[in-house]
Amino acid sequence: MDAFIRQADAVAEFESDYNSMQPSEHSKHSLAFQKEELKALWEKVKGSYDELCASKELDSKDLTSIKKKYKSTYFSFLRCQAAMAELLEQTLFAKTEKESVYMSSRELNIHLPPCDTDIFKGDYLSWPSFRDMFTAIYILNKRLTPVEKLYHLRQKTQGEAKEIVQRCQLTNDGFQTAWKNLCDRYENKRILVNSQLRILFNLKAVESECGSSIKKLQRDINNCISALQCLQIDVSSWDAIFTYLCSTKLPEHILALWEQTIEKRTEVSKWEDMDNFLSSRFQTLETVKGIRESKPNKAPKPQNIHQSSEWTPKRLGAFQASVEKPTCKMCHSHEHRLKRCDKFHNLTPLKRLEFIKSIHSCLNCLSAGHTVTKCTSPFNCSTCHSRHHTLLHMQATQPKATALSAPTSPSYDIASTSEQAKRREAAKKNKTVNKVNSCHANSNKGVLLGTAWVNIHHNGVNYSARALIDSGSECSFITERLKRRINLPSKPLHAQVSGINNSISAQVKEACAIHLRSPTDPLININTTVLVLQQLTGDLPTCQVSAMTRQAFPDLMLADKRFFVNEPVDLVLGGDVYPQIILGGLKKNILNTLLAQETVFGWIVTGKAESSNTTNKRVSFFNEVTVDKQLTAFWELEDIPKKRSMNADDIYFERLFKATTKRNDGGKYIVSLPFRQDFPNNVCLGPSLKSACSQFYRSETRLAKKPVLQREYNRVLCEYETLGHMSKISTTVSPESTDCYFLPHHAVLKEESTTTKVRVVFNASCPTAN
Repeated sequence: MDAFIRQADAVAEFESDYNSMQPSEHSKHSLAFQKEELKALWEKVKGSYDELCASKELDSKDLTSIKKKYKSTYFSFLRCQAAMAELLEQTLFAKTEKESVYMSSRELNIHLPPCDTDIFKGDYLSWPSFRDMFTAIYILNKRLTPVEKLYHLRQKTQGEAKEIVQRCQLTNDGFQTAWKNLCDRYENKRILVNSQLRILFNLKAVESECGSSIKKLQRDINNCISALQCLQIDVSSWDAIFTYLCSTKLPEHILALWEQTIEKRTEVSKWEDMDNFLSSRFQTLETVKGIRESKPNKAPKPQNIHQSSEWTPKRLGAFQASVEKPTCKMCHSHEHRLKRCDKFHNLTPLKRLEFIKSIHSCLNCLSAGHTVTKCTSPFNCSTCHSRHHTLLHMQATQPKATALSAPTSPSYDIASTSEQAKRREAAKKNKTVNKVNSCHANSNKGVLLGTAWVNIHHNGVNYSARALIDSGSECSFITERLKRRINLPSKPLHAQVSGINNSISAQVKEACAIHLRSPTDPLININTTVLVLQQLTGDLPTCQVSAMTRQAFPDLMLADKRFFVNEPVDLVLGGDVYPQIILGGLKKNILNTLLAQETVFGWIVTGKAESSNTTNKRVSFFNEVTVDKQLTAFWELEDIPKKRSMNADDIYFERLFKATTKRNDGGKYIVSLPFRQDFPNNVCLGPSLKSACSQFYRSETRLAKKPVLQREYNRVLCEYETLGHMSKISTTVSPESTDCYFLPHHAVLKEESTTTKVRVVFNASCPTAN
């Protein structure tokens, strides 16, 4: 029994020693050795326990204590064994992980560049890519807090998208709101689908058999198909649409090759088959092009330095091309062009013009295939600098010598009508000189003027207005409608507005001071004065801009995003503020005709633009001048003004003025007040006595409180009586009386009332007054 107790205590002591050691002091080998040692101690305890249980010398009390001892020892053994097993497993796992990390770091020792998303500028087409990239890089990054994600979202947006994001405060709670608002704004499936369909139905045609052009056409169609599939649009039955659109953009010889590859000509072709044909075709063209470019050039043989200069080898480049010789449209000769044809030169300018029109050639460059409106030649007539060839210039026939004669326009510039001819005949009969200019143009070109949406700050509120940027105007203008809407204060101003031909087009009566602010940059603040007019210009633009022009500015933040919409203009910013709003950004030759300029309000677009419909423009000017009308102005200056008739009152006032007006010794003029002749005898004042007495009593009460003022008032009344400005009356006036009194012709002084003294009413008529 004593041996069993010592062995059991040895196990408990082993457990205590093991727990006292730190995990870092153990190793794989020490743990294995301790595990074997613990196992040996446990086997001894178990053997001794079995012997004690088998002997019959122990009583029940000793046997119960031995069993408790054995049980506690067993638990100590299990705890220690489990702890060593777990520690050994952790040691092995850590070593394995360290080795694997080391191996992976050696195998993948490559520095990858950082991945980031592009800046989102509010374009619907780029929204899906931006949404997925930003989600992958920033939103799913667990190391970033929501406020950091919102900060990155602000940095990755521009324009309208940034305005939506900046509405939310830079806090942890603001990110979810900003991201939700952004998704609600641009997660527009309908617009995304329409954008892809617009690209699909406006594919660029392949002009020549070029591998890059065919590959671009195929790539554009496949990109639209992929985008539509991502938008969950079922395009499985659209093969007929895709093949037809692609067929209309291919040249005839490539289309013929495609038709030869079709086995079932009565069935609808699959886009997959046409896609494979296009891939095979551009691969063939690229292979042929690579073979031609890879031919080595033969190097020249080394020459002896003692050879003469006449034997110096020359490198020549030989090219073979099939060029069609020019053909004269007049004599069908291949030796010269039409403009050098002698037969064409022998014709009169009018006959040349008729011939050019008959062969449907350009009036400016004499080439076939286009009209003068689409001519790209920079040269004009060297005589009059008009848009026609010099060989077609006709001298204007001068009329007979007349003081007011005007040259007539050439026949090809003026389309005379029967009405104009009748007008000329009538003018000749009346000896009237008429000046008539009429032009008619048929063109599909329109002109865009620089417009921008600006903010006018007034009383803490920003009012949005559409402005025309016009550097040719000396002043800035605002419409009366916008002034009333903002309720701008104005000041009177008299000015005249003159335009072309120095003719006065408007009268300015008031001006306003405004504060301009930029919708994109709140720090921009421009103060200027604008003149108020009823109307500035018509709605701009005056033409319908084509879809190609609308989509030509995907990377620019336009000052007027609806520049192609025909809308009114309420503000003209002239040359007085032009230097303050123009920035350094400039992009030329957009679509070959447009110019984009950067301003503080955004980019403005000017220049000729393709119109979606043909515009017919007619400009006419008619001026009629006659000798009689010119001499009328001189006759009117010599007219004697007519004598105006005078009535009885006018005669009376004139006589009164002549009789009473004089000048005293001090240089002052003394005049008489021009009262009517029947005043005051026939003038009824009405029942005003009671109100007059009430007013008199109030004045007396007020004067009684101020003795100094009362004495001065009495002195003045005495002075008026002395000077004859007023006189006394004998009639007694009672305040209770309501009768109507007809005052005499002279001044009135009422006094001796029952309770107080009535002083003075007024001087009805004074002979003279200073």
